[in-house]
Amino acid sequence: MNNLYRLFFLLSLVFLMKAQANDPIQSETPTSEYFTAKELGLMEGFPPPEGKRVDASNGIFGVPYNRWSYQNMRRIYPSAPVQAAKEPIHLTREIDTNIADLSVERADGSATNLHTFFKETYTDAFVVLHGDTVVYEQYFNGMTPDTPHQMMSVTKSFTGLLALFASVEGLLNETDLITKWVPELGESGAFNGATVGQLLNMTNSMRFSEDYHNPDSDIQRYGRVLGLFDEQAGEQLPENLYDYLKTLQKGAKSHGEQYEYHTPKADVLNWVTNRVTGRSFEVDLTTRLWAHLGTDHETYVLLDKNGNLFAGGGLNASPNNLARFAAMMANYGRFAGRQIIPETIIDRIRTGASTQQFSKSVDAQGALGDGHWSYRAQWWVRHTPGKESINALGVNGQWISIDLERKVAIIKQSSQPVAVGIYYDDYVINAIDAIADYLGPKP
Repeated sequence: MNNLYRLFFLLSLVFLMKAQANDPIQSETPTSEYFTAKELGLMEGFPPPEGKRVDASNGIFGVPYNRWSYQNMRRIYPSAPVQAAKEPIHLTREIDTNIADLSVERADGSATNLHTFFKETYTDAFVVLHGDTVVYEQYFNGMTPDTPHQMMSVTKSFTGLLALFASVEGLLNETDLITKWVPELGESGAFNGATVGQLLNMTNSMRFSEDYHNPDSDIQRYGRVLGLFDEQAGEQLPENLYDYLKTLQKGAKSHGEQYEYHTPKADVLNWVTNRVTGRSFEVDLTTRLWAHLGTDHETYVLLDKNGNLFAGGGLNASPNNLARFAAMMANYGRFAGRQIIPETIIDRIRTGASTQQFSKSVDAQGALGDGHWSYRAQWWVRHTPGKESINALGVNGQWISIDLERKVAIIKQSSQPVAVGIYYDDYVINAIDAIADYLGPKP
């Protein structure tokens, strides 16, 4: 590879990151060639040369270092395992080669094919299911069906599911005050006086900036508390995640008045669920889902520097295991002849929440700003007639999209060079629509 061309590629990504820091939600068309971690020489050699090393300083949002790190998070950060099932259950595969020829519309209205879509959205894995059958799959950048991949805020959707399990079992009610279960949060205005239901839907009021690329933002400070990023010189931080959550304060609005997406809310929801069930996230996920889905190989969740699990974005899971999960969700909670998730949980999610509140939020941009979206139980719910879906989303291009009517599920794992952007979101939604429209309802 020409060294001058590689330098141009790296400089162009740095420019893109600087632009993103000013406005984390924008439409940016990638102009550089798609390079894999191996082509970039990341973590090659003993030791890797300067500029090719991936560590905690660049492993989360560093570009292009995330091309390697998102498949190797356990080598950078501490983690806890999610145990696989005792016996694997293998999904049926009936590959439909026609899917590869589908046309996908970019955000600017131009059309391309799936292969180009994968390249331009930095796809690492892409799996399509119709019912409980895998009908299409592609892997790039060294990914395999069994490679755990960082899922970012897709973790939140599993946190929401586990909380709903506790709710339908009568362990808690959505009308409960958060402080009923976690009285330690009585000193935090962001959570004192708010209900579990508001926490589930992220409508408790909180003063917090979720700008992923601004080092002065609250989300970056949260990352430094966890140990995901290097601390700033002279900065005084709480010792651990739980102490940090107590410091978060109420925003200008009343609890329940407005949907506002803030990552630490998922950690508090997990704290509540841990208290009422007596189980940690990874044990609960194993007990309620992974043990019944025939999962195999590795799944793990990242821990903070003190060994505390963070539910805002620490899940790492393989395409195969996520495909099993998605097949179960697409079949209304049933898998391998068993009802794994009660139908009432699926109903609570798909019903959604206030589209008006969502439309007033910063997330309502591009395709997400068409007035047909809401946020319910840590899931992104699409209400577009004929295209209804429930979605688990994570920054830098992580998706699990489930169309319950057509029984179509799509998993996308990526290592995009920006955390969020209209260009990428709209492009992915257009690809999902093209595939779901082609497959149609499952007979």
